[in-house]
Order: sequence, then structure tokens, then C-alpha cells
Amino acid sequence: MGLMVLLRYNSKAEDWDIISQEEKQEGDLYLDGYLKDKLDFAKKQLKRNNDVVGTISGEEGSGKSTMGANIMRYMTNNKFNPQTDMIGAEDDTSVMNKIEATPQRGAIMFDEGNSYFLSTETMKREQRELHKLFSIFRQKNLFVLIVAPSLFRLGSYFAVDRSRFHIRTYLVKGTWGFFKYYGDKKKNKLYREGKKFHDYNIVRANFRGRFTKCYALETEEYKNYKKKTLRDTFESFRKSKEKRPTEFQMRRKFVEEMIKNNPNTSGKQLSEVLNITQQHINRLKKKLIVVTP
Repeated sequence: MGLMVLLRYNSKAEDWDIISQEEKQEGDLYLDGYLKDKLDFAKKQLKRNNDVVGTISGEEGSGKSTMGANIMRYMTNNKFNPQTDMIGAEDDTSVMNKIEATPQRGAIMFDEGNSYFLSTETMKREQRELHKLFSIFRQKNLFVLIVAPSLFRLGSYFAVDRSRFHIRTYLVKGTWGFFKYYGDKKKNKLYREGKKFHDYNIVRANFRGRFTKCYALETEEYKNYKKKTLRDTFESFRKSKEKRPTEFQMRRKFVEEMIKNNPNTSGKQLSEVLNITQQHINRLKKKLIVVTP
């Protein structure tokens, strides 16, 4: 387990200073030393016109979003704004607007409320659209974090082909703030060998570490924003559960409208057009068409 370093962003030098515990102030950032080295390498990759994609997973309440937010603070040189740089359960238009607004060599985080990359969801989306999304990441040389409930629920294209590291947050005796880091090779091996039984212990991590609360997620502004997004999520869920007509009901309504709107068309002709037996057409005509004396 690496030693934690305490960091403060120096806006004049445009870099993070390592400070002592005695100098600590509100807003300073604790980061595992080994993880800092990995993120420094990621920053170099962005400067070389590459993109860097990482994934984070963890059990409920283990702090995976907090872990991701701390990384985002470091990668954005303390410019991380959860409202603009974090994507949750939003519609496709909002997602694309946020990505478009992200600057060249910027950073974006897909929080666990987003289902873009889950394997069960990607089957419902056109793969070309998701590949196009990663093409944008590459063109803009972005640092991208994908936070998900499980690494094994991600599609292999995202978990293996396009991501470069994986972080697993976990609880120790009910306490959060612990993580394991898997580099590219170990992450790929973990996905291949652990997916069958969803076993994270099948591959040994490169290193383990600790993390603390994220200052950017503790502000009143962000807490109010989260309350709003929670309300929006409930509203979206409620609407999705509203009763919609089934395909059978829509088909029946269409047939009935055709018969009512074409009272002078023979049952045989309607039968051919609607692909329904003439006998059934005649029954519906008696039921639906009122003949005035």
C-alpha cells in the first residue's frame, strides 16, 4: 500500500505542490503516491495526443464516485466541476452537449447512474454510436473515467480494448476508502478470468491504496444539484413505468379505424389489405359500423 501524499494546486506554477500535514487546509487533496505516479503518466499521454480511459467499480457504498471525483480533481488541475464534468443518468443530447463542451485534453467522468457502457444496455444501442463516442475521446485527447457497479457488466470493447486501467473500491469492516489498482494487462486478465464467477480475487492487483472524501462533492452547490438530479431520475423512472399501449393494442386500434373509415369497402378487400380473415372483418363491421335507417 502506497503512502498518501497531500497536494495543493499552485495556480501560478500550474501544478500540484506536495505539502506537509501541518500545512493542511480545506480543499487540499489526499492522493495515494503510487496512484499519483500513474495519473502523472496519463497526463503525459494526453500531451502526446492520446486519450486515456479508466474504469472504476465497487460494491454499494464503497465510495467509487468519490474516488473518481478525486482523480478528476487531479487530472483537471483542480478545475473539476461535477455539474459539467460528470455525466449521470442523462439523455443522449445532454451527454453529447457535455462532451462537446469538454476542452481539448480535458476530462469527463461517467458516473454510475449512467448506463451507456453496461453490456446489457449496449445491446440496445447501435454499436456504431458508441464507437463514434470513443472516436471523439480520441480526437479530443480526453481523460475519461467510467464508473460502474461492476467491471464485468461492461462490454469487452470498453473494459478491455479501450480502457487502460481499472480501480476497484471496497469496504473493510464496513468502512469505505480502500481501493485496488489494476494496470492494463492485469485488468484484461481480471476481466477474462473473473467474469465467469464475478470474482475480483482471481487476479492480484498491482497495488492497494486509500482515498478520502472529495472536496468538490461536499459543497452545498453540488448537494443541491444532486437533489435535483435525483428528482429528475425519479420523474424519468415514473414516466418510463407509465402504461403504454402494447403492439397488439395498437394493431387492433389500427384495424378498427380502417374498418370504420372505409364502410363501403368490401370485407374481401379489407381482408387482403389487413391480412385478416374475411369472416373476422365481417364480425368487426357489424360491431363497428352503425347503419343508419
